Amino acid sequence: MIKTLLKSTAFALLAFLVTLGAQPRTPLAADPEIVTLSGAGPQGRWFKEASLFGKILSQKIDGLTVNGVIGKGVSVGNIKRTAAGKVDGGRFYLFDLQNALEKKHQFAEGDYSNVNIWMKLGTHLFRVVAVKGINTFEDLKGRSVAIGVKGSGDDLLALRILGGYGVTPENTDFKYVGRKDGQAALANGQIDAIAYAYARNNQGHLGPVFAARKIGEDVDFVEPDPAKTKAFLASDKIFFLDELGEPVFGRPKLKGIAFYQGMVIRADLSEDIVYKMTKTLYENWGDVLAGAPWWDAPGEASLESAPAITMGTYHPGAVKYYKEKGVWSKYH
Repeated sequence: MIKTLLKSTAFALLAFLVTLGAQPRTPLAADPEIVTLSGAGPQGRWFKEASLFGKILSQKIDGLTVNGVIGKGVSVGNIKRTAAGKVDGGRFYLFDLQNALEKKHQFAEGDYSNVNIWMKLGTHLFRVVAVKGINTFEDLKGRSVAIGVKGSGDDLLALRILGGYGVTPENTDFKYVGRKDGQAALANGQIDAIAYAYARNNQGHLGPVFAARKIGEDVDFVEPDPAKTKAFLASDKIFFLDELGEPVFGRPKLKGIAFYQGMVIRADLSEDIVYKMTKTLYENWGDVLAGAPWWDAPGEASLESAPAITMGTYHPGAVKYYKEKGVWSKYH
């Protein structure tokens, strides 16, 4: 009798498990107790910024731990991991986000509907530094120009911008090498120019060039032609005219091409948690600037410019806070 009872209980349990497995599974809670924000490599600003956000949010929000983590693949990798739910948010370049939303280039495959914009942060600058005799972007035709490792995103950015001025692989000798190698090649006289993007006044990106070839003597910044720049900016809304110059390098009136970078966040995080995180950061913005003083400058990160990105979808939790503070309607 005991054997019969055990056998019937086992069959009942098996039937229950089969039935349970056939039922739709309840999704995991959208709001984790640990949130990960992805930056870039451990030596760069993006990792420091993500970690800084994590520190402030963890200290100020009960029951929530926010960790800044290394972002492999930088902007492209951060967008992909956020879309897949492998991280909860990450730093990004706007042109990469546009490619993801349009499913182009590195984002030709995959679903990016789980990626929302959280905030606009700093501004990135596209700069060309070249030997004497190259005075505009158009003068790069027929010359050797380092633009970034092939497929890295740096190269796609350079090709997109320079292509707007008629500088293409067909008429220019593009060198697909990274920043460090490109800078060294320019400093050593092996190439004619470099074309890379970097954060404002971040001398670390250009140190090797200026150490070996003083700006204004052997090499100099190249300014795009104003008339062609007006046409280019009208045709490609991702970019805008940067007029703040390069005062650190003795070029305060230099004009160039700029674009936004910021933070994406998982769309499936609840409105409540993203609202709390957004509110907490901006209510403690003095602490943010103490850790990231480069944002305390015109055109850089602030509550007023947080909703400045006009393509893509902002997370509803962030929108709620921006509307409360009266900054949303300036852009949307």
